[in-house]
Amino acid sequence: MAILTIILLVSTAFALGDTMIRPKTPCEDARDAVPYGLVGAYIPTCDAAGRYTPEQCSGSTGYCWCVTSSGQKIPGTETPPGTAPVICSTQNGAIRPKTPCEDARNAAVPHGQVGAYIPTCDAAGRYTPEQCSGSTGYCWCVNSSGQKIQGTETPPGTAINCSTKVCIYIFIH
Repeated sequence: MAILTIILLVSTAFALGDTMIRPKTPCEDARDAVPYGLVGAYIPTCDAAGRYTPEQCSGSTGYCWCVTSSGQKIPGTETPPGTAPVICSTQNGAIRPKTPCEDARNAAVPHGQVGAYIPTCDAAGRYTPEQCSGSTGYCWCVNSSGQKIQGTETPPGTAINCSTKVCIYIFIH
């Protein structure tokens, strides 16, 4: 009987291996504290180690933001739905602050005003050379600061090449 008990204990230990049950992390506690099926609730996302993922999003509002490793929201990183999120983690762990274009775009989006001009930014957060109004269809060229270049506005359906117009603008002035 003793030999059978030893074999049973050894086989159980072998089956479990080195895995140990770790206590829940603060992220896992916060995630698991949200009642199942609660509509509109923000549910934190945790990585495999139980840490907060750098980017958190609300499923009900569509807003995303960056957090610290302890889950604290980092000011100035919240982005509305439909806009490119801030890159919360980079190779060196730094967070890129929002650019003037991203700030202007984000300021225009939440107000939801029909016909409002919403700036277009590239992946690096710079103004794209061509800006267009979604409501009127007019397009125009802008400089790197987002300022309209005079004489570049075109009516809807008209082709525009802002890279040429920007160069002309620079050389004339």
